[in-house]
Amino acid sequence: MLGPSFAVAADIPRLVNEELFPDERLYIAGAVEKRQAEFGTARICARRALAQLGVSPCSLVPHIDRSPSWPRGIVGSIAHTEGFCVAAVTNATEVAGFGVDVEQDRPLAPELEPLICTNTERLWIARQSPEMQRSLGMMFFSAKEAFYKCQYATTKAFLDFQEVELNINLGDRSFSVAHIGRGGPEWTSVGLIKGKFWHLSGLIFTAAILASEAVNCL
Repeated sequence: MLGPSFAVAADIPRLVNEELFPDERLYIAGAVEKRQAEFGTARICARRALAQLGVSPCSLVPHIDRSPSWPRGIVGSIAHTEGFCVAAVTNATEVAGFGVDVEQDRPLAPELEPLICTNTERLWIARQSPEMQRSLGMMFFSAKEAFYKCQYATTKAFLDFQEVELNINLGDRSFSVAHIGRGGPEWTSVGLIKGKFWHLSGLIFTAAILASEAVNCL
């Protein structure tokens, strides 16, 4: 799905506090057990993925804004859902931004769809087969989560779900940005983010990538 320039590791969330760096244990000490398991397992996965790129084990305490921290020259993303954690990283210079997300492949709650999907996106969903409609709301949610993670390194901005509208291509399992409700060169840049999605083992995986050439044009 991501290509040979990315390294990926995944696992089932479990308590691994004894395998964390001291500052990581301190960071998560006050969280509930489920959150500790997700945080810890995600860091173990991230270090396994980084090792594939030849990066030595290091602490991965999030930044103050809670975004993941990575060693210099690394672009990466972490995601988790019930029963699954994944981390993906790359040192490819052509990648300026990256976001990954994973969700349970189940219908989005009806009351959430108007909050997640724009009117245009909902009309598009309504035109698809009943079988496809089942997962498209959740797919939009996951794709937007991946997009938000990807764009953050460039904009340092938090967006509402309604501020970005996506086009989904079911044929080649891809998505792209149709519209962003903000203006400025950085938003023109992240408007060029491209994404992919995949269904596997009851999960929806999405990944969004921003090419360095888009950012270099700022």
